[in-house]
Amino acid sequence: MQETTISIKKHILIYGFILGLVWVAYGFLRHITNNRATRHWALSIFELSLHIGIIVYGIYKFKNKNDGFLTLWQAFKIGLGIAVMSTVMKSIGDIFFLKVISPETFQEILKSASQSTSTESQEQNSILSKENNYLFTTFLTNLIFNSTLGILISMLGGAIMQKNRNPF
Repeated sequence: MQETTISIKKHILIYGFILGLVWVAYGFLRHITNNRATRHWALSIFELSLHIGIIVYGIYKFKNKNDGFLTLWQAFKIGLGIAVMSTVMKSIGDIFFLKVISPETFQEILKSASQSTSTESQEQNSILSKENNYLFTTFLTNLIFNSTLGILISMLGGAIMQKNRNPF
């Protein structure tokens, strides 16, 4: 009985790319409908279900192609990889959107963020450093949050779908 090797990287790239495209399209739709800064519980549930659905589906497809076998470590790697790749794509899409397509939206975000800071720090910081600090902070926050969420989702999904090969 021959064991076939299924590429985990291939599944990470495919489903990470799909989830990244979904996040970019979702962000664009939120901008078109003027809901970019609006937070509502229904939107949060929709976003969470997108994240859970695509990560679990990627793990499920890997299990199917691997003759029905899946270890918890494989599920962990796939889920984390999909989450990190989609977050990087989403961040690149957001940076492109805020810097190129809609810089006026970016200025509004910076104005609302700078209202909470003191006037002394506003005078010391240039506009460029404010933009870069905001983008870097947003990227790191998204990366940490989505990676943690991806780990939790992949560990739960992997624990449910786990099936190890018979060693004998």
